[in-house]
Amino acid sequence: MQAKIEKMKKDTQYYSASLKYWNREAGAKRRVGGLTRGLSRTKSDAYSKALWVLGKGRLAQEGLYKKKAQISRYSDKTGVSVSNRYNVNKYKAILDKQRQIESTLNNTFGRNMDIAHQMIMRNHNTQVAKNRASLGAKPEYGAPVMMPPKDKAGQMFANLQLGMSIAGLFTPG
Repeated sequence: MQAKIEKMKKDTQYYSASLKYWNREAGAKRRVGGLTRGLSRTKSDAYSKALWVLGKGRLAQEGLYKKKAQISRYSDKTGVSVSNRYNVNKYKAILDKQRQIESTLNNTFGRNMDIAHQMIMRNHNTQVAKNRASLGAKPEYGAPVMMPPKDKAGQMFANLQLGMSIAGLFTPG
């Protein structure tokens, strides 16, 4: 009888642990959806920031094109054409500024975007791992409860003895 009680206790503990695990698993699945949404939003924010930098770069290039259009090879005083080296320093300054703008844009969409993407993915993977760790291990039933052995031979002799005693009542003697 004691073994049956132990087995019932073990079954109850296992089913209780299974239910708790199921509840943790359901919560973990909900958190996975939130983590995926967070990943998508973070990537979108990084891309929006890069597009903002692109817009600022294009605005700066627009100003450079206006300055470039104002550079003339004609003398401001006489209106006569001058050397082909006239205003070259202004033109070089414009080209240098344009190089800086293009370098910034290339870094923003190249190296900096890759760094941001790596950071986002590492953060996401860390959060996924924490979510999985919070789930814990599945419950295990463990070793089975051993029932006491049945003494079939002894039971047979007990039944035989009972039958003999009953038969002894009916025999003359």
